[in-house]
Amino acid sequence: MYLDANGYVTIGIGHLLGSIADAQKLGFKKSNNMPASKDEIKSDFEAVTKQPANRLTSMYKKHTKLTLSITEINKLTDKHIASFEKELEKIYAGFNAFPTEVRLALFDLIFNLGMTKLKNKWPLFNSAIKAKDWQKAADNSNRKSPIPATRNKHVKGLLEKAAKSVKP
Repeated sequence: MYLDANGYVTIGIGHLLGSIADAQKLGFKKSNNMPASKDEIKSDFEAVTKQPANRLTSMYKKHTKLTLSITEINKLTDKHIASFEKELEKIYAGFNAFPTEVRLALFDLIFNLGMTKLKNKWPLFNSAIKAKDWQKAADNSNRKSPIPATRNKHVKGLLEKAAKSVKP
């Protein structure tokens, strides 16, 4: 477990654990590979909440005793991807026909912003996507701190690559 940029307890690749009960639904293991008890999961959850947010996940490791297997983390990730794909299809007609780079950029944005913010708080970006104006979308894809500049640059680069591949 670790704290994301907003200070929320998270596991794996950005899977929010909204409460101790949410964490207790997962198959955490102790160092001997035995299942963790609800009290042990609660203890790790509470230990993580006392740490500063948005640090490398390795920093939190010294404050926790439990792990979640890569198989379980991959299941959570796959579930997120499937959910995000459905949401993106709802927001953007023809999403599945967009260039790969555009779809990757949109996955990054929805993963970070969530469907509601992406749909409602990004009017210039969304109008550009709907018009398939990938360069204008790139120009309006920047997120604010705590999103690292490198992540914003990556998303912008994906959209610019799509813009360059469009034939006039």
